[in-house]
Amino acid sequence: MPSPTLLSNAGASIFRDAATDRLVVGTVDGIFVLEREAKGWREAGRALEGAAVSAVAQLPSGTLIAATHGLGVGRSTDGGMTWDWSNKGLPQFDLWAARGGVIGGEQVALVGSMPAHLMISRDDGVSWTELPALREVESFPHWFFPPPPRLGHVKDIVIDRDRLFVGIEVGALLVSDDAGRSFRDLKVDPNPVECDIHRLLVDPRDREGMIAAVGLVGLVRTQDGGGRWTRDPSLTEMEYPDGLVQHPDRPDLLFMAVGTGWPPTWYRKRRAQGKIARSTDRGRTWERLLGGLPDGQRALFSALSIGTRPGGFDLFAADTDGQVFESRDGGDRWTMIAETAPVSKGEFYRALAKGRPRIAGVDDIKADAAATARMEAADASIA
Repeated sequence: MPSPTLLSNAGASIFRDAATDRLVVGTVDGIFVLEREAKGWREAGRALEGAAVSAVAQLPSGTLIAATHGLGVGRSTDGGMTWDWSNKGLPQFDLWAARGGVIGGEQVALVGSMPAHLMISRDDGVSWTELPALREVESFPHWFFPPPPRLGHVKDIVIDRDRLFVGIEVGALLVSDDAGRSFRDLKVDPNPVECDIHRLLVDPRDREGMIAAVGLVGLVRTQDGGGRWTRDPSLTEMEYPDGLVQHPDRPDLLFMAVGTGWPPTWYRKRRAQGKIARSTDRGRTWERLLGGLPDGQRALFSALSIGTRPGGFDLFAADTDGQVFESRDGGDRWTMIAETAPVSKGEFYRALAKGRPRIAGVDDIKADAAATARMEAADASIA
């Protein structure tokens, strides 16, 4: 049976020859399995109820893993219909990212936590060991996260053949050339507080070329393997990129989910104005997509995935209200296919809820002076 397409905040998001008629969604209330029928989509399964799922990923064997906040790793061997907890050896349980793949000819699963630790499984997600070298890099003392408890966490994991990349929110982009036995910093910015790494894309045609979505900055790119990075001026009124995917066979075709302004701006204005944009020139220019998507909404698109199929590809997006959207024509037209529990990074879904009260740990964001100035300037961009 073809592997399902996965949709979650910080899990796998780019799929070749996936079953785009079957979608496994990681939400703040567990897993939703959606299936396409002749008259639309239906909910085919529910699992891990009560668990806040941050990321869903797949191993080459077909096994699925789900990273959760506070409960560790869920594991499924039947396409997401049933799950068991798989925490043997796991030293951290507040997990923010997950990925599966092959490094050095070996199948591995990886999960990252808050505080920032990286754990690896070499037995199909059954047991875990830590990769301590992650915390031995120069930037480590500077890692943080603006909301309390202000601890940096692993936000993105990328397996690129023999290389392993790890994005830290906030503080670093790290690379390992030896399967995680050692790491080194890629100096995205001299100031670690500007290294708010959300997603990384590697150009499959030239692996020295990379694009990173940086929460406090926008997009940055390198053409020399990470030695020198430049800020991309192409984003306007789309300051906070999170989801970023590329077509697996057409790497110049990118899609991105963004918010207008930054989280403190959203909370003051009571809306994030979540948007989805498309680029056909590898991120040098962007076109905002509507065609069925909400315009000026309160919620934020917290997950974005792409899956190819014979004759085309599908896009899926989910927001902090739990609305799931699909496009089958390259992003021109979108349809809401389901309502699930919210799909969210951390507490965004609570912070963006309609009429919410003040929330300790959400409203107590502290950023550095330069980021605060950008946030204040962004207030004027939201009508």
